[in-house]
Amino acid sequence: MRDIDDVRKNVEELLIEEFGIRPDVRVFAFGGGAGRIASYLTEKKIDGAKIIAINVDENGLKNVSADKKMLLGKDVLGEHRDTEGEVKVAEYIIDKSKAWIMEEANNADVIVLLASLGGGMGTGGIIETAKILKERVKKPIVAIMILPFSIEERRRKIAIETANRIREIVTKAIILDSDTLLMSPNLPVAKAYGIMYERIHDFIAKITNITRLEIEKKFRELYLSEVDAVVEKVYNEMMIAA
Repeated sequence: MRDIDDVRKNVEELLIEEFGIRPDVRVFAFGGGAGRIASYLTEKKIDGAKIIAINVDENGLKNVSADKKMLLGKDVLGEHRDTEGEVKVAEYIIDKSKAWIMEEANNADVIVLLASLGGGMGTGGIIETAKILKERVKKPIVAIMILPFSIEERRRKIAIETANRIREIVTKAIILDSDTLLMSPNLPVAKAYGIMYERIHDFIAKITNITRLEIEKKFRELYLSEVDAVVEKVYNEMMIAA
């Protein structure tokens, strides 16, 4: 005869599966650099995470793999291909598209904002989206930001200023420095980037798993409070019958 704890666990797992209890983590990836990471995350798959790639570069977006793609800014940029590094232009484009952002963010359990900083769409996109979400949703917001190499002085200065701004807005900020890719001189840069992408994958997988555990905990508290009594009653009846 199976132990009562095993029976209880099995009942809980069946109910959780039947009710479709699963996390909903939305990952917004802004710009070309984050688009490459979006492709990596999509190909590796994270159960419970939806990857959304956002860009103004139509050709760049075509080469990205994601659960959803948002091509923004055509009404603003006209014939221009992208924001040409203008942060304020990217912020304006996101502000005009906030209804699309909110449509994806409203039902999420946790929101992750992902960007390589220093350029236009990545920097302006994550700044404006963080501000919009902070005002409109009561969900945890995690920002994962990548700083450019120190040799890119102007872009790095913009990136550091942006990271400091974002840190004040979101629930949790994770900052990754591209300079660390140069710390192993014998490691090809492409492979070093792969290690960084894997770290980002692990961050998001961990966020998703923690979210899953929290949702299941709340589900048990709200809906499974009487399961123990029912399981014990059925188990005792089985023991008597045996």
